[in-house]
Amino acid sequence: KEKKLYAIFDAFSQNNGHTTLSDARYVNALKLFLSGVTPLEYQAYQGFARVGRQFSGAGARVACQMQATDELRHVQTQIHAMSHYNKHFNGLHDFAHMHDRVWFLSVPKSFFEDARTAGPFEFLTAISFSFEYVLTNLLFVPFMSGAAFNGDMATVTFGFSAQSDEARHMTLGLEVIKFLLEQHEDNVPIGDPLESTCRHASL
Repeated sequence: KEKKLYAIFDAFSQNNGHTTLSDARYVNALKLFLSGVTPLEYQAYQGFARVGRQFSGAGARVACQMQATDELRHVQTQIHAMSHYNKHFNGLHDFAHMHDRVWFLSVPKSFFEDARTAGPFEFLTAISFSFEYVLTNLLFVPFMSGAAFNGDMATVTFGFSAQSDEARHMTLGLEVIKFLLEQHEDNVPIGDPLESTCRHASL
């Protein structure tokens, strides 16, 4: 997976892929992605590394460890995919600094900070379920389509590489929700798919 990913990065760079973009304004979208999403992936890595140390069960610990590793890999591949543009365009060099100061990034920044300072189950519900299951599909799939439309094959490649990991992340989120629902005595046991609806919505 890594060999294929970095081979495309190298080919894109060697062939001056930035000159083949259909619209130079697309680079502004890359700046938004790099300053908005990449720091969130890093916060997710830090959060899962911390949460994994709080669980006593081996299954939950390993799941959090694997997801932390995935999130760190996503940060690295996103930075590497967009580093080529940093040689030719302004505004991509200080994304971590911008993440803390650009007003429109205050919402995702606040969301992750709230999740990371909550308990382990709150974090897993907020990130593994709400963020990974709901938002990443809305984010990665359209963005990669836009990257392909503009001829940015490096970003397309890292997006598909990351999205294949998201299926595993979403599974962890569903398992967390299932576990939490099963703890309440008023809810139906979630063994049979036909009985998986809850009698009460309260957790």
